[in-house]
Amino acid sequence: MRKQFLIFLVLLPVVILCRNYTLFYLNENLLPMSVNVSYDKDDVLNFLFDKLAEPVSGMTSFVPKNILRAYFFVEKSLVIDFRSAVLLGIDFQQERYLIHQILRTIFENFKAIDSVYITIDGKRADKLVNYVDIRYGFPRQIWSTWPVEGGS
Repeated sequence: MRKQFLIFLVLLPVVILCRNYTLFYLNENLLPMSVNVSYDKDDVLNFLFDKLAEPVSGMTSFVPKNILRAYFFVEKSLVIDFRSAVLLGIDFQQERYLIHQILRTIFENFKAIDSVYITIDGKRADKLVNYVDIRYGFPRQIWSTWPVEGGS
């Protein structure tokens, strides 16, 4: 009993200080699968992007490593800036699932954000690569669920 109590006392601060975050990967049918992870430090957004780029076993991710160049919050919006070099050569399917994974993960974990805006290399752009229009923001009310359920 005493040993269990000591273990509880040791683990209590870890549990209290860690926050659980939900990441969205894709299964073999390209359906969304959520995975919970814990993180207890600052810079959560960089952490989430790093984890999205490294899918868990049996899952797929269309989020490339080092895509996130910068980010900042403006009132209830998040502006994320991507590196164009890591986006080169992706096709329509990769481009759309990349957006879905990122937006679903952001809206699931940051309840105060109402919209997400995307820039490329610090500049506004019309398209993410070739297909997805990024001239306007992505609002929570449309993107907080998985818009492409059922896969391709």
